[in-house]
Amino acid sequence: MPISPADVCDLEWEELAEAVPGDPARLVERMREELRELEPVVSAATLATVAFRMRDEAGLVSALRSLTEAIEELERRRAD
Repeated sequence: MPISPADVCDLEWEELAEAVPGDPARLVERMREELRELEPVVSAATLATVAFRMRDEAGLVSALRSLTEAIEELERRRAD
């Protein structure tokens, strides 16, 4: 089960140790995996935002397509 950064911020270290048994290095690795998984979504959303602000219609359409594909891939991975 992935741990989101928001979930980690809400936990105390003692609760975190109970939620994720093992050493802190394992927790850091799980968080890095989560961030790697989210990177395409965040990147595509950033590109869409920039294209929108620059009023670049073609860039916005392209970025929104990339965002849609990134979200579909994320959902597909998490369904497995």
